[in-house]
Amino acid sequence: MRHIGTIAEKKQAERFVLFLASQQIEAELRPLQETGYAVWVLDEERVATARQQLETFLTRPDDPQFDVPEGHQSRVARRFLQHRQPEERSRYIDVRTEIFQRRRLSPVPVTYLCIGVSVVVTLLAHVPALAPVISKLYFSAYLGTSFPEIRAGEVWRLVTPIFLHGGLLHLLFNMLWLYQLGGQIETQESSRYVAVMILVFASICNTAQYIVSGPLFVGMSGVVYGLLGYIWMMTRFQVGTRYMLSEQTVMFMLLWLGLCLIGIIPHVANTEHVVGILLGVAWGFIRSGGWGEMRRRHRWRKQTS
Repeated sequence: MRHIGTIAEKKQAERFVLFLASQQIEAELRPLQETGYAVWVLDEERVATARQQLETFLTRPDDPQFDVPEGHQSRVARRFLQHRQPEERSRYIDVRTEIFQRRRLSPVPVTYLCIGVSVVVTLLAHVPALAPVISKLYFSAYLGTSFPEIRAGEVWRLVTPIFLHGGLLHLLFNMLWLYQLGGQIETQESSRYVAVMILVFASICNTAQYIVSGPLFVGMSGVVYGLLGYIWMMTRFQVGTRYMLSEQTVMFMLLWLGLCLIGIIPHVANTEHVVGILLGVAWGFIRSGGWGEMRRRHRWRKQTS
């Protein structure tokens, strides 16, 4: 699912979405606070076509080519709903009649807590007198795969390296992404849900990084890439999703990952990044009903071809 643009007026937005439906392109509308209605296209393969149509529509919104004859409108709607399950049909009707009511942003205490702890721990790590305490937050003091401290009961080490950062720029970069991605998930799901995600991503990514390169790594990057992968899949496959993630953001993060992997950006915990995004993609794909949505889109293309 991709955001392709915004239309100011509700009637014009609904008219354009109905036109797209007549062209066998599934789309949805989401109200924005001040700028109108965002148009989202469900079929990844039709995004370019839909975006081109929208550019033409915004230039000539009254062009008759975008009119769907009244008699044809009901047929378009019926065909558009035939392949949906009953509960999905009612959700689609809500989109066409009421549109999605924008939820007020709820508090995100887990996201704020992680940001606060990261800032405090990173600053305290530069206090020489606290070095013995800070050393307890690293994954281990030893190489290998025996996990001596963790096996001795210091299980917090599976998670705590995410709160340490190599510098202010590293900290700022990760906290901005954590706020954007983690805050969105906490708003849409729950504080408990995002807390479990962070713990799972941190434990697995840190363990993988330790096994591959040893204990000298810090940062929230693995968690951030996990959250990114999760939201990416939700925007692609969850019907009626309220998650928002632009294609440009995904491309930027994947480009950054690629630059790190080939060594242009050195001294990076690449294993954490790769494991994080793979975990997030898998989690988001399952959570969004990705297999079912892929089959549904396949049936849609067969019915309209």
